[in-house]
Amino acid sequence: MKIASKQRIYSNYDAILLSAMIAQSYELFEGEKIILPEGFNLRYIIRGLAGVEEPKEEIFGFIAESQDKIIVVFRGTRTFEDNESDQDLYQVQYPYVKNAGKTHRGFTCIYQSTRNQLISELSKLPTTKKLFIAGHSLGGALAVLAAFDFAVNTRFKHPFVYTYGSPRVGDPYFASQFNKTVRNSFRIVNIHDIIPTLPDKVYPPPFTKNGLFYRHVEMKVPLSFQLNSLPVRNHEIVCYFNFLSKQNPVFTKALCSENPGFCPDTEMCVPFSGTCEEKTTTNNS
Repeated sequence: MKIASKQRIYSNYDAILLSAMIAQSYELFEGEKIILPEGFNLRYIIRGLAGVEEPKEEIFGFIAESQDKIIVVFRGTRTFEDNESDQDLYQVQYPYVKNAGKTHRGFTCIYQSTRNQLISELSKLPTTKKLFIAGHSLGGALAVLAAFDFAVNTRFKHPFVYTYGSPRVGDPYFASQFNKTVRNSFRIVNIHDIIPTLPDKVYPPPFTKNGLFYRHVEMKVPLSFQLNSLPVRNHEIVCYFNFLSKQNPVFTKALCSENPGFCPDTEMCVPFSGTCEEKTTTNNS
């Protein structure tokens, strides 16, 4: 396996732009018209099969292209079938790089269902452009699977990878092989987001005969915003965008004002202050 040697270069410009791109992938899934920044064109809509026993085809993201960038984005969980795939945490051999360890079966099956067409579409695009791969939640796991594949099996040897609230994807050996190969990878994590704590690091026997072991890929970029204990406000991509935008408000303001409708609505990104609701019962006896 050829090992990439480029130094990790994190950019808050890229982190903000890509989080807004991911938000657009949710709009695409919901059947809304996609809005891209000026200079970008939609090249391909990513469709894959989600679910375990009766998989269904869904839109998972898209490929967009500008004069100097190619961006591949994946959305996170939205359907019952997505949840089934999230919970299918048995492991399989990562199929696209020899001896690269094991990965989460549910995530791998979704990626496998769309992989060949993704590779085909990517082969039509020029390698002189910078390739970015980004994903949120379940989409972060798909971005990791895709990035390793692309780095080894396409002409795009040095992709830039940004994930947001991603779960663990594979076993420790997979993580180590990924880290050696995909050098410009950034795992953006709200420290109050529960999803990156899943799956657990260890599922000892008798869950499976030999147990299951998971480890995150590098490189962790921590954020801190506490809006609720649930994976709604603390986990949503619009709230990741909201708090990342504070790292570079000048860039964010220009991005949003110059591209109306592109940036997500962040109105929900405030602390939830609810309490137990009181209910009255009527005794008719």
